[in-house]
Amino acid sequence: MMLVVNLHKSVCQRCLGSQLPSCLWTSVAKPRPVSTSRALGDKSVSKHVRSDAGKFNKAKEATRTTYYTAVVLVGVGVTGLMAYSIFKELLSSFSPQTVYTAAVEKCTTHPRVIDFLGDSVKCYGEESRRGRRQHISHMSYEIEGTKGLRIKFHLKGQRRTATAHLDARETSSGWEFRYLYVQIDTYPHEVIVVEDNREVVGASVV
Repeated sequence: MMLVVNLHKSVCQRCLGSQLPSCLWTSVAKPRPVSTSRALGDKSVSKHVRSDAGKFNKAKEATRTTYYTAVVLVGVGVTGLMAYSIFKELLSSFSPQTVYTAAVEKCTTHPRVIDFLGDSVKCYGEESRRGRRQHISHMSYEIEGTKGLRIKFHLKGQRRTATAHLDARETSSGWEFRYLYVQIDTYPHEVIVVEDNREVVGASVV
């Protein structure tokens, strides 16, 4: 009888010994419940951060759009102003470009100019230091209510180069050359008078 009791005690101790670590592990591994108020607070902060980020991106995009719009408007304004200036000059019968074009036609077809410079005479404006041909040098003036233009440009043929000088005056019927002459750049610096109307057009101006 004593032997049966002792055996029962031994079996009970083994069962308790084998189950104790499992019970302790279950209590440790079991996750703690998250507080509902804390979870709601985290979600609220996350939504607030996202909302601020969205507002910042929208403001940034609006600023960028405004900047690009301003740049486009300025570009359109400058282009329109340049187009208006060119259009106005082309329409005007007495403008530097109109007078220059007429002078080029007279010089490049003049027999003595071709004899001195050679064939294929070309005309151009002032040259920069890098050799680029720039605008035509001209000076506008007005005397006794009448407008005038003085223009200088260059000529180049197969043999020589030259410089042309002219003075044009606005008249009741349009405009006319007062004088137009070409001077050879090299020796003997021959001067070729293409047109001379100083005795008729604007005789009071030299």
